[in-house]
Amino acid sequence: MPSFSKKSMRRLETCAPELQHLFREAIKRVDCTILEGARSDERQRELYRQGRSKLDGVTRRSRHQPAAGGLSMAVDVAPYPIDWRVQDDNVRARWIAFARLVFSVADEMSISLRWGMDWNRNWDWRDLASDPSDDPRQTFNDYPHWEIVP
Repeated sequence: MPSFSKKSMRRLETCAPELQHLFREAIKRVDCTILEGARSDERQRELYRQGRSKLDGVTRRSRHQPAAGGLSMAVDVAPYPIDWRVQDDNVRARWIAFARLVFSVADEMSISLRWGMDWNRNWDWRDLASDPSDDPRQTFNDYPHWEIVP
């Protein structure tokens, strides 16, 4: 059975208990790695400057930035081994299969989630187009991103 590395566990422990519980269960079903949990204000600003986030961390805060209690309401997770060639149909299918598993586990736990490939949560998989301009509702592709929906 797969398990998280110490590094992944440290990252996961910076997240809300619901996310910790969810991904501790998900790892029992599919190998995955925690890329990032809570991030500092400076890290969020840097990602924004690099164009890797639409949120500047000041006027628009990320769910990765710690909330009350010092924990992140978002986590970045990837199926392992990681393959970023999401334009490849097989690779994209693997990410989608991973997402379906995560949503299934979340449903079992009554956790409401948003995935970075379906921001509007409409389950319209056209949102998963490799070019966000294919669907104007999907303006930022973020395959590893998961967040708790309030």
